[in-house]
Amino acid sequence: MRQCPSVEGSAAPLITHRIGADVCLARQQTFFHKCHRCVYRGQAADWQPPEAHLEMINVHTAEEPVQAGVKIVKMPGKGGKPEPKQARQPAPAARSAAAGG
Repeated sequence: MRQCPSVEGSAAPLITHRIGADVCLARQQTFFHKCHRCVYRGQAADWQPPEAHLEMINVHTAEEPVQAGVKIVKMPGKGGKPEPKQARQPAPAARSAAAGG
C-alpha cells in the first residue's frame, strides 16, 4: 500500500489516502492531478522510497485554558446570583369595582 500522494520535500499534502500499487500506476498513466510531485512517479510497482516517510505532526495538542482579558462581574443579589422576578400583583380593588361590580 502507498500513501497518495507521497510528496517530495517537506511540504505534506493536506489530504492523503492509502492505495494499492496498481491504482497508483493507473493514476500515473492518466496524469492524475496529484502525481506531479509524488515520489512514486515513474517508479516500478515494487519500488520503495529509500527512507521512511515523515509522519504527520499532530498540531492539535492540548493547551491550557486561557482567561486573558476576562473581567469577572458580580451580579446583584444574594451570593452573586440575580434575584428572582416578583410575581405580578393583582389589580387594585378600585379597578374591579369600576368594571361593573
